[in-house]
Amino acid sequence: MRLPRINRGKGIAYAIVSGMSFGFIPLFTLGAMHGGYTTFSILTYRFSFSTLLFGAMLAIQRVPVRVSFRQILELLALSVLCYGGSAYFLVQAYHYIPSGIATTVNFLFPVIVALVMRFVYGERLRWVVWTAIVMSLVGVGMLSWSDGGILDMRGVCYALGTAVCYGLYVIGLNKLTVRSLPGRVVTFFILLFTTLLFFSMGMLSGGITPISSVPILVDFVLLALVATIISNYTLVLSVQAIGSTMASALGSVEPLTALGIGILALGETLTLVQVLGAIVVVVSVGLVVVGNRPDARSIDAPPDEPAEELLQRDGRGTPGATRGDGA
Repeated sequence: MRLPRINRGKGIAYAIVSGMSFGFIPLFTLGAMHGGYTTFSILTYRFSFSTLLFGAMLAIQRVPVRVSFRQILELLALSVLCYGGSAYFLVQAYHYIPSGIATTVNFLFPVIVALVMRFVYGERLRWVVWTAIVMSLVGVGMLSWSDGGILDMRGVCYALGTAVCYGLYVIGLNKLTVRSLPGRVVTFFILLFTTLLFFSMGMLSGGITPISSVPILVDFVLLALVATIISNYTLVLSVQAIGSTMASALGSVEPLTALGIGILALGETLTLVQVLGAIVVVVSVGLVVVGNRPDARSIDAPPDEPAEELLQRDGRGTPGATRGDGA
């Protein structure tokens, strides 16, 4: 099924909706955390509902699902080591630091990709990217500071782990043979394998906590539908209309949304230094995306190009990925 062509204005709107949808992850997660649900239980329900909903969509659209044995192994590795790791570390970070700060640190994944591409694959970085990398480190340092001193560094490290895992996920999708698969097929298998991962880990660590109330069930369904399915699909539509560079830049709505939700709905507080640190992080990521742009033109993705190759394609020469956290 080919995605519909849309105009520039709608593309910008879709990009904003996508970023905001990702930013709702803490709102639909923290209720279950406070209700005593383990990280493995939360992620099992999130990805199982996502798999069922996404699988139903593929079935309705009659999307062919054909992959080789090698691609199955690659998808399994990406799910367990990268995508699953990113999702796990983000929820763990929520235990120690405000969710808005954790999400903002997670937004550093383009910086991670740029560094790996430079030191592992020898890709040259422009001076503006190096400037952005220094800014990102300063921004994280500012985010880590509160009126009572340094935040719990376990939370900061978990959030950084989320960014690293997701950055490696982006690179893996570019360097492995799965890059030739349709994005919806890749997304389905990633969701499926991630579900199996967290279900297995949950069973090995005491079992999956049963859903005990309607509000918790609603949170899990919304976590799957809004923060996973809708966010990814609107991302694809936005990149098709306005190109990956502008869509990536508009992704800054994600940490801003998470920060706003944390303050307004979850009772979290931020110091002036932390607010300035969030701004520095968002600006640094924008510089990475724009600074690695090969030319002044926006590159529109073909309608059937994999979603995983859309987000960062012309931002740094590395295909991006559908978010999901992370996640």
